[in-house]
Formats: sequence, C-alpha cells, structure tokens
Amino acid sequence: MNIKRTRILIADVHPIVRTGMRKTLEETPDLRIVYDAGNAEELLKILNEEIVDMVLMELDLSGGNTFDTLKRIKQNWPQIPIVVFTDKAEELYALRLIRAGVSAYIIKETEVAVLIEILRKVATGKKHITTRQSELLAEAFIEPDRTDAPLHELLTDREFQILFMLASGLRKAEIAENLQLSKNTVGNHRNNIFKKMNFATNSELTRYAIRQGIIKL
Repeated sequence: MNIKRTRILIADVHPIVRTGMRKTLEETPDLRIVYDAGNAEELLKILNEEIVDMVLMELDLSGGNTFDTLKRIKQNWPQIPIVVFTDKAEELYALRLIRAGVSAYIIKETEVAVLIEILRKVATGKKHITTRQSELLAEAFIEPDRTDAPLHELLTDREFQILFMLASGLRKAEIAENLQLSKNTVGNHRNNIFKKMNFATNSELTRYAIRQGIIKL
C-alpha cells in the first residue's frame, strides 16, 4: 500500500537541530523532512523552487522579522501549513501567531510522540491548539481590555517586532534597514510603544523584555 508522505521543510538557525529533527522523523512512514533552511531567506527560496507540504520553523529564525516571514508565506503559499516550534512560553507569542495563521505553536520540550501526532494532525489541514492556548484565545475574546494583561499585549504585531529589536540592542537605523522602513516610521512606532507601555527609556523597555522572557541575556 502506498503511503502519502508529507514533505516537510524545516527551518532553524542551528544545523544540529535540523539534523536531529530529520533523524527523529526517519522512522515515520508518513512524515519526511526533505528540505532544510538556516535562515528566512533560504526558507523562502526553497518554497519558491520546490514542492513542500508543510513548514516547520523556529520562532527566532529571522529575529524581529518573524511576522514578516510568516506573512510572506501565507500570501504566496496559503495552502502550506506552518508549525512554529520554540522555547518561549505560550503567553508570549502563541496568540499572535495563531492569529497570523500558524497551524500549531509547539514548545521544544514537547515529547517526540506528541510532536509526531501534532504534525500528522496539521498535515490533514487541521490546527492544533493546546489547552493553554484555548484559554488565551478565550480571555482575549471575552476580556479584550482586561487590566491584568501584560503590557506588550497592547502592542500591534509591528510594534511588538520593534520592541523585540530595541530590547535586543538594535539602533533605530538598524531596525529601519532590517524592516525596510524609514527611520521616521520606526521612531513613530517607538514613541507609540513607549506611550502604550509607559516607558521613558530603552533601559526600562529592555528590563521589561528580560523579565517577560521576550529576550534572553
């Protein structure tokens, strides 16, 4: 009997992670990693040239450009499901990424058997939402303006990108070049971030980002 194999493109900056994931799925008859990329540029190039059934990518593949990369994939290859895997807590990114069209948000500590079942589920066109992610979605829907929400939840996706990049030590000019925006636009986003979060300096923003786990030392 012929078994349809899901052709997976894995994207991670660490070669050892890509190799390990490839070996992990070698024993599965229906899942196979056929391409791998070390950055967002390689990922998009492969999608443009090869036939892929699923993208499995790490959250930090392109730094602050994660949402831009996702947007390009969804615009150009809407039929390809995207699974994001990361070591960052669901509270930080899961809700934003689900809204952006991601089919599953997986913590890297997930057991292999569970990972395989999630990938199989996504391969059928379904989304995988954890209990915690369901709770976050419900909270956002029922109480969108709740006062106990983290301050970064007040930000748009673009503002959240720029918060990440500012907290990571990038200057305004570097962010503008990275995101292909004008320095004035980046400055306006920065001002909006500071206003929404009641910050006065980059140091305050950075300390907040560290406390929340948005960036690591």
